[in-house]
Amino acid sequence: MPRQIVLGNGKVAVALDNRMRIRDFFYPRVGLENHLSGHEFKIGVWTKGKFMWVGDNWSVVMNYLPETLVSRCMAKNSELEIELEVNDAVHNFLDIYLRKLVVHNLTNSKREVRVFFSQDFHIYGVDAGDTAMYEPIINSIIHYKRKRYFLINGLTDQGGGIYQFAVGYKESPSMEGTWRDAEDGILQGNPIAQGAVDSAVSFKLEMQPQSTNTIYYWIACANNLEEAKALNSEVKRIGVEQLLLETENYWSAWVNRQDVDLSILPREITRMFKTSLLIMRTHVDNGGAIIASCDSDALQFNRDTYAYAWPRDGALVALAFDMAGFQEVSRLFFEYCSQVISDRGFFHHKYSPDGSLGSSWHALVDAKGEPQLPIQEDETALVLYALWKHYQRYRDLEFIGKVYPKLVLKAADFLLDHRDEKTGLPKPSFDLWEERIGVFTSTVAAVCAALTAAARFAKVFYDSKRQDLLTEAAIQMKEAMLIHLYDKKLGRFIKAIYLDGSRDLTLDSSLSYIFTCGPFEAGDKVAATTMMALANGLWVKTPIGGMARYENDEYYRVSKETQGNPWFICTLWMARWYIARANSMEELTKGLDLLFWVTKHSPPSGLLGEQLDPYTGEPVSVSPLIWSHAEFVIAVYEYLDKHRRISSSTET
Repeated sequence: MPRQIVLGNGKVAVALDNRMRIRDFFYPRVGLENHLSGHEFKIGVWTKGKFMWVGDNWSVVMNYLPETLVSRCMAKNSELEIELEVNDAVHNFLDIYLRKLVVHNLTNSKREVRVFFSQDFHIYGVDAGDTAMYEPIINSIIHYKRKRYFLINGLTDQGGGIYQFAVGYKESPSMEGTWRDAEDGILQGNPIAQGAVDSAVSFKLEMQPQSTNTIYYWIACANNLEEAKALNSEVKRIGVEQLLLETENYWSAWVNRQDVDLSILPREITRMFKTSLLIMRTHVDNGGAIIASCDSDALQFNRDTYAYAWPRDGALVALAFDMAGFQEVSRLFFEYCSQVISDRGFFHHKYSPDGSLGSSWHALVDAKGEPQLPIQEDETALVLYALWKHYQRYRDLEFIGKVYPKLVLKAADFLLDHRDEKTGLPKPSFDLWEERIGVFTSTVAAVCAALTAAARFAKVFYDSKRQDLLTEAAIQMKEAMLIHLYDKKLGRFIKAIYLDGSRDLTLDSSLSYIFTCGPFEAGDKVAATTMMALANGLWVKTPIGGMARYENDEYYRVSKETQGNPWFICTLWMARWYIARANSMEELTKGLDLLFWVTKHSPPSGLLGEQLDPYTGEPVSVSPLIWSHAEFVIAVYEYLDKHRRISSSTET
């Protein structure tokens, strides 16, 4: 189920689905140790003998308070005549999840209302060996295992704390979980359980007719019991209301300190631009890793997740942050990359946030049994390309000096060595879609850009010999692209050349790399004919529209009647091309229209997924996908830059 709200502070990251259920809970690294692994914490309401969990029988609307990482969610149930208004947040520096829940009594009578919260921790991602216990002195529930402690507590505006509680066993044929104990409106008060365990707590409100009351709920995250209790005391001392206000003000100040003038943008696009920056930040671990997505629903299909740091995705997110003026975030990423890059100067497939290798399906041998590097070479290239863009904007030579030996020298040497002597093209590697091995136009374009970036760095460091070597390599590779990967009969670039020499003529949106990375200008004939072929061949011909990934894409394919599902990143590449080639305000409108397409097909909270159902527009596959948000930020920045240049030339 797609995530609708994502919250975080660089150590704690929490994601909610479209029924306000907490589905992902990371601590103390973003992307590592998901203590729910897709299981759920949910809210239930009991009144006048009726009980309901917030779910399909509720009307739910989920959003953020404007320009913040504080949610504003509404849930209404006509049968119970109850409406809930909920604010969720992770405090901006304290490791505490906060929830403020305002209960609206929609009836004209007094009544007792009990609100229940279930907690289904799988600490360290495993449901064995946990302990859940009631702590009577501070009237709280504590879940723990080894060095992870989660303390659950709360208060009402009527002065009450936790009203009832229960801990128990779960996920066995005879014991579904303690949440079942809540459904009669009464919790039995079992004080401790160990193994596969969960818990539930309730809060009681005595409500007047047509009135509102408030419940404050929190989860303190710590490495030991003393720290957890200290955080609990801090919440009681300061108050959830104040902590929410601090968090709201922090993120509002953070997102509005970007140094891009957004005044000419339509409101919807400005909103999505800022939301994208905030959502991207929730996926950045304080150690520098940028994970692709916190959505763990993929666990239900292939027992793995997107909570890894792909160097490609991270490089594009860093590029977006740099464009918007958040260089301190991109620096974290580049420092992380400097730590994890291999001694040979390339990046592996993906990494865990702690720098260890992530899971992979890239083999060490090819179909003939010959050794091969299990890499996507564009990942190495794009980090180097993004680093140059960072320096070009900020000129922070002292920082570059720290990462230069590994991220520039080693990476560039690898890219130079990993070339075919006969063709001048890179040796085969996996494509950016992680499906096949060969020589891909997109990879070659990224490597060209990286070699050019490395040459420019060499100039900065007065290494003329190295600059000449790298410049010549980039020129030769660009020429080789035209010789081997441009098809004159088709009038466009092809997708790839495979190990057996076969040529893949498939229309693939990744061909957009030829101009996004810069070997060719958007207006160059070879780029223009390629992009027009993509626009004509991959636009999804349904009312939803958008660009498919490539011809006959089977990944989560909804219908054989379309080339594939529309992808946000692919549609945004087309937007970037329209923007890049525009020479007038009228031409620039085509790019703006596709930015509007993105905002139109995003949920109210603004989270962008990977792809959409071509007929319903519903999210398909992982959501959010941080790469989608990064491409939106980049496209908006490029639109603003082109708008400024066209305006200036018109005035002149």
